[in-house]
Amino acid sequence: MSSAIFLDQHRAAALIAKHGSPLYVYDLDALANRAGELLKYCQLLDCTPRYAIKANPHPQIIKLFDQLGLHFDASSDYESDHATSFGVEPDKVSLSSQQPPRDMKKTLQSGVRFVATSLHQLDLVTQVGWQGKLAVRINPGLGAGHNRRTTTGGAVSSFGIWHEYIPQVLDWQTRNGAHLNRLHIHIGSGGAASIWRLAIKRSLELVAQMPFIEILNMGGGFKIARMPGERPADLSQLITIFQDELEAFARQSGRKIKLEIEPGAWLVGNAGLLLGRIVDIVDTGKNGFNFIKLDSGMNDLLRPAMYGAQHEIKILNDSMKTADYVVVGHNCETGDVFTPAPGNPEAIKPRKLNQAKIGDMAAIGGAGAYGASMRAVGYNSFPSATEVFING
Repeated sequence: MSSAIFLDQHRAAALIAKHGSPLYVYDLDALANRAGELLKYCQLLDCTPRYAIKANPHPQIIKLFDQLGLHFDASSDYESDHATSFGVEPDKVSLSSQQPPRDMKKTLQSGVRFVATSLHQLDLVTQVGWQGKLAVRINPGLGAGHNRRTTTGGAVSSFGIWHEYIPQVLDWQTRNGAHLNRLHIHIGSGGAASIWRLAIKRSLELVAQMPFIEILNMGGGFKIARMPGERPADLSQLITIFQDELEAFARQSGRKIKLEIEPGAWLVGNAGLLLGRIVDIVDTGKNGFNFIKLDSGMNDLLRPAMYGAQHEIKILNDSMKTADYVVVGHNCETGDVFTPAPGNPEAIKPRKLNQAKIGDMAAIGGAGAYGASMRAVGYNSFPSATEVFING
């Protein structure tokens, strides 16, 4: 990729003058284009595309994606309620949550497509006497991610029912009137194409053990390139892999399984950035580091401090000189760092940036996903960055 920062110095200055700093900026055209690309890929395979709401639940994004024809994935009943409150039809929402819904009966009767993620949640379904369709999430014993914190499958992950307990799921299906017709899998975020082939092969092995399954949801986590030089997931390649494996399964079993996928960051990540101003520049001597301090921090963008996640950063000025800087946030927290070492939030790694001065603007790219939605709201009592939308 070239750059995830889509604003120049002058347009950024105009937006900050109007809305203040720090400021999240989302590009509506980029969001619509990405959704169109996903819909095109899914048409090739009769695949249902879902948007993972947790990536960015802003009402304007939900309304746009709903109008364009996307379905949705919710990670709590609060998220499913959030989506339906903005006009999304309940049957377009899949709910897969670590915590059971506050009112299981109400959730099931609402039309939201519920996914049981534990044996306990299946018991709760039994208690309310549900006889309709239902999905189940299985941990396939395989996981992949940028690091352990973004891996959602395998023995280190609590998500889903462990695959060795499928006989108990089959027994539950025999004893209850609900129709388990959908299997949900999610292995993590950022895996290579080879991992995805292993994942769908493994998922179809599980489908083979569950003769009532008609739909396979492979989750999301498709890698995006937030940094120059990074290679993103080729979604057309992944769709082809899924198609090949589903067709092979159909030939072997006589069962045609419908596919669902649920990208989040892939849709919105590079359609958003975070703008801020430099409020201070300090150093720790000739053998130390130069630090840029912004008027934003982990209370607006937590991913770097939490995961060691890498986001492109530009100092928006006209300087022809560069210098090495560690970029940090304004919170009273040593870990409030925007330039950690890759995958290691315990270490810092300076970046070569335009030579900066106090008052300059900084832009942080790739912040459209898991930025505003995952920030440490209220920390140090700083207000949250405003969110605005632009067209192109």
